[in-house]
Amino acid sequence: MMRESLRHWGTVLFAVSLGAAVLTGCGSDEPDTVEATFTMPRTYEQLDLASPEATVDEFISAFVRRDYVTAALILHPDTQVTMAAAIAAGDLSGLVTSGLEAAVVARIAVEQGGDHVLEAGRVFEIAMEEAMANGGFHVDLASGADGLTLRSSDQFTAVVDGILATNGNDVVFELAPTTDGRWRIRSVRLANGLPSQIPFSGTPSVMAPERRIESTDVWRSTLPNSDPQELLQTVAALIGSGDHVSLYLLLDTTAQQAVVDRLASEPDPNHGLVASRLDARLDTVGFAVDLAGLGAVPSDIMTTSLQVGPGEALTFLVPLGDDGLDVTLSRDSTGGWRLRRMVPIGDITAPSPFVIG
Repeated sequence: MMRESLRHWGTVLFAVSLGAAVLTGCGSDEPDTVEATFTMPRTYEQLDLASPEATVDEFISAFVRRDYVTAALILHPDTQVTMAAAIAAGDLSGLVTSGLEAAVVARIAVEQGGDHVLEAGRVFEIAMEEAMANGGFHVDLASGADGLTLRSSDQFTAVVDGILATNGNDVVFELAPTTDGRWRIRSVRLANGLPSQIPFSGTPSVMAPERRIESTDVWRSTLPNSDPQELLQTVAALIGSGDHVSLYLLLDTTAQQAVVDRLASEPDPNHGLVASRLDARLDTVGFAVDLAGLGAVPSDIMTTSLQVGPGEALTFLVPLGDDGLDVTLSRDSTGGWRLRRMVPIGDITAPSPFVIG
């Protein structure tokens, strides 16, 4: 029954990254500054994946910070795709221990039709959050690992051994390089784990402790989006900094699904998750609209926005140079705002949420 309830998810690509510590708004002589409380982001390009040892350090660090978005980005693209296929088939055995699967499925059921498309990346994040809160990690990296040692390495694979700080169990990291010359995690397993079960395998001799995790621990919850003006300032800043993964996370479900549909059939040897594919694509072709002269949201729209409830959308025009943008935003379940569409005024052929290239 559990697996059947997961089969209909459909697309199995992923999303994730981080925001910016200071976001600069547009549309006045002295641009507003949106002060954010989240940690300065490190995008995929900034991660140190130059060696197997550095990659394992980054992966462990992401777990210690509870940054499961970054952890998912460090997984090898083959692992990302295989994990996504397993999730689509209703198989969570590679993510959490069997005792926690029901809790993860229940959490997913609550989020159906919610603020995020439930593709593999979001499911990975949910599963790791549930394991953090209730125990159930196959391999508990939340407290770090010690004694990391490179056992073997060649141009195709590498193996790094370690000891879990939580319970002293031995842990093995298998890695492989991608075509961009960076090392990524293929699998992480305990001594009784199976290399074929990914990304995690093995049964811990001591269950991971329960740890409290608040929604404010999730970095994306601090991306400034409390009103339409703040959201557009954040979007402009993210595009300006090249952080298109965070941009994906600020899209509403309709827009996220449009991006997933657009990129699902386009393989990328370095990225198996949709947010990182979007990031790589826009890094190459650039964002379709120059937002440097983006004007302020009209005051009447700001007033109207106060009456918009969760799940409802608002469409309006924003000045941009001699023309402007046709913008649609929606309000999410937390009261924040998300981007659904942003295209030049009058361009009825422009795809949603924007031209990807």
